[in-house]
Amino acid sequence: MTKAGKSNHQKRVSSPKTWPIDRKKINSRFVPKMSPGPHTKGTAMPMMILLREVLGKAKSKSEVKKILSNKHVLVDGRTRKDEKFPVGHMDVVSFNGSSELYRIQITKSHKLLPHEISEKEASYKICKVTGKRNVRGGSTQVSLHDGRNILLPSNDKRISKIKGQHSLKISIPDQEILEILPLKEGARAIVMEGRHQGRVGEIMNIEKRYGARASEVTFKDEEGDEIFRTALEYVFVLNKDISILR
Repeated sequence: MTKAGKSNHQKRVSSPKTWPIDRKKINSRFVPKMSPGPHTKGTAMPMMILLREVLGKAKSKSEVKKILSNKHVLVDGRTRKDEKFPVGHMDVVSFNGSSELYRIQITKSHKLLPHEISEKEASYKICKVTGKRNVRGGSTQVSLHDGRNILLPSNDKRISKIKGQHSLKISIPDQEILEILPLKEGARAIVMEGRHQGRVGEIMNIEKRYGARASEVTFKDEEGDEIFRTALEYVFVLNKDISILR
């Protein structure tokens, strides 16, 4: 008789390539699946993977559960107690009673890795705008890449400046908009997908096309000044002073 219901785990060998884990670990064939949450499977990893296999905060599932149940872990300033909660790109992770502060980032090795940051950087987060629409009552809803939505009143002058593919610098956890980061020539950005995933550079040219051929962006890499091109949809605009894991 076959098993009914969903599976709560998956084999290591079939886990997303962005998860920085040992896929051939002898004494552990399975890893947990992510709970439904703010990030997609390829741009996030379960909290248990981060604490147990990346940061080394625990050695077993029970230790991870104990840490989380005691409200020691915060993501973007909010306590998280689900060991399968998806922690993804640009999330800020902190620990109660510790000065350790991390930002999760896609790197050139195509892995999601924690980057230790300062207290100043941990006070904000960069989010990509994925949508904008009018809602009941005349407000405008701005949707961001990490699943959050920001409501702006109809008289807010920032509405016309916020467009799809732009990024917002927001404070956490109260998510106040601190800065609008437009997608334009001269902007600093990171590539989220494709062969150039994780590379950071300056946008030199944006070539928008309509039809079968995708729009492209020409980059100048921060390391070595190499010129490369990528699809417009892969671009994630950053602010100039944010530190990046190389």
